[in-house]
Amino acid sequence: HVLAHNYDQTLALSLMEMDAVGELMPYAQFMADLEARGRLDRAVEGLPDAAGIAERAQAGKGLTRPELAVLLAYGKLELKRDIVATEAADDPFFERQLEAYFPKAMRKYAEPMRRHRLRREIIATIVANDIVNRCGPSFPGRLMPAAGADAQPFIAGYEAAKAVLGIPALWDSVAALDGKAPAAGQMALFRRLSAALRGATFWLARRAARDKLEVDALVRAYGPSFQSLLKLMPAILSPIEQAAVASRVRHLTEAGAPLDKARAVAVLQPMTIAGDLVDLAEASSWPLANVARLYHAVGEAFGFDRVRQAAGAYAVGDNFERMALRRLIEDLLTQQTELTRAIMAFSGGPQCAETAADAQRAASAWTTLRHGKVNTARRTIDEIEASGGPWSFAKLTIANAALRELAAEGAKRKR
Repeated sequence: HVLAHNYDQTLALSLMEMDAVGELMPYAQFMADLEARGRLDRAVEGLPDAAGIAERAQAGKGLTRPELAVLLAYGKLELKRDIVATEAADDPFFERQLEAYFPKAMRKYAEPMRRHRLRREIIATIVANDIVNRCGPSFPGRLMPAAGADAQPFIAGYEAAKAVLGIPALWDSVAALDGKAPAAGQMALFRRLSAALRGATFWLARRAARDKLEVDALVRAYGPSFQSLLKLMPAILSPIEQAAVASRVRHLTEAGAPLDKARAVAVLQPMTIAGDLVDLAEASSWPLANVARLYHAVGEAFGFDRVRQAAGAYAVGDNFERMALRRLIEDLLTQQTELTRAIMAFSGGPQCAETAADAQRAASAWTTLRHGKVNTARRTIDEIEASGGPWSFAKLTIANAALRELAAEGAKRKR
């Protein structure tokens, strides 16, 4: 256990070090939050103050590895405290982690283990270590308020995300590349896995909070559907999203990752919206594949994919801009889902999306009755792209507003 945990901590520090510049503002916010609660003294811990953070940001520098190590420890302590303060550790799912914590020879004492006086603390320690090692110390504090979840649905969403995406097996397969592939390629794969896990955790934590679901219930509700969608990747995606997957594969292989691993990891990022597709299919009784085809056809037809790609490439500044950008992307995804729902109702049945061409025709048929709104949204995005220069936050906001009006038109006609 100690050797495995030490390896995980070393890997976590390596991942954090690679993100040290880009993640400087979230780490700064994490330190500020700890200070505000009286849990951190930066001078005692040798951490930079606000002025020091500003200087590093200006110079394009991040935190040092010793500083990151301190934050890694604080992240685990804070998350453990949050978990113990809720009933999260009482989820029967975590009995497996409890048993795995003890030597195999003690497994015959499973019942006394469940009554161990430190049972909840042991579970909280195991889970907190895993989350922070894979996703970083600032991740829990950022995700919980964004998802409207406390520690209980948060860790349920995290464990369910690991399961439905098959993260443990993929993570182990990447770890097995030690000495067999260039370190840069291996670390790039880990970073992609971590990003996909963070995205899926957000959506599943929301659902856990909304429906009061524990881990096994979440996995039963979403696991088979996620695996079905993975089998359709990347062919079911829109052309822009397929190109993005191909670009991720290329960057991973150029860094030294094996092609098969690069492909398996690259298709996980689009799965962050799979929960919405599963919910749409459940509510409509449409086959999931048909829903996914129509959803991605809508993204292509009305420019959602183009705007979301621009938003994903936008370089955020401070923590508030990061929060605003995340909400804008969430807004775009919600609008695309609502418009897909409207076109599903308009089309009359799942046969309209048996193939990608069918789905494109369904989107076009809906468009013919709403030329004004559709042309306005498309023209807005075209004019922004034709204006030259990078996408600014103002441009993203204007494009998002145009698409929001289009989605509102779809919701109005649906009613």
